Amino acid sequence: MSTRYEPFTVQVPDDWTPEQALAVYELLHELADTIWDRYEIPLIELLAPRCNNHDPAQPELFDFDDPLSF
Repeated sequence: MSTRYEPFTVQVPDDWTPEQALAVYELLHELADTIWDRYEIPLIELLAPRCNNHDPAQPELFDFDDPLSF
């Protein structure tokens, strides 16, 4: 299994009824919840690098010891 993220496009039919769209939405939501419940820790470990995008070259805008102006 590849761990590299590759975006893709999903085509949704134009002729779904609102009830059909809701059924698919609820199914996907339940599937996502079930996957998260089963694989929470491994998923967090895989997703962490995507969330940790702090650029160490970016200077801090304020010095921690600067007095507050209010």
